Amino acid sequence: MKQEKPVLYRIGIGLIIASFVVWVAVPIAPFLPFSAAVKATIVATVIAAAEVLFWLGVLLAGKEAAMKLKAYWNPKHWRINRQRLDQTNDVKQKEERLEESQ
Repeated sequence: MKQEKPVLYRIGIGLIIASFVVWVAVPIAPFLPFSAAVKATIVATVIAAAEVLFWLGVLLAGKEAAMKLKAYWNPKHWRINRQRLDQTNDVKQKEERLEESQ
């Protein structure tokens, strides 16, 4: 039977996710109809709020949960996993594989 996660853990995960979502405001800020000083204030406030939300979420959810979510949201992990042979530097294995496919 699956064990229920504590409420503080769920709140922490929610805060971590919210910290990533808040970053959406940064690229939108330059297009708002405000002065440059107000736009800079908005960006600085959003960045500070995102950091506070993330670290508060880490405090509530735990380090392991935060690192797991951070790795999941990392764009370099979004690509489709390639075969092991494509990632090696062994020219002989690549040549053999090329010959087999022909």
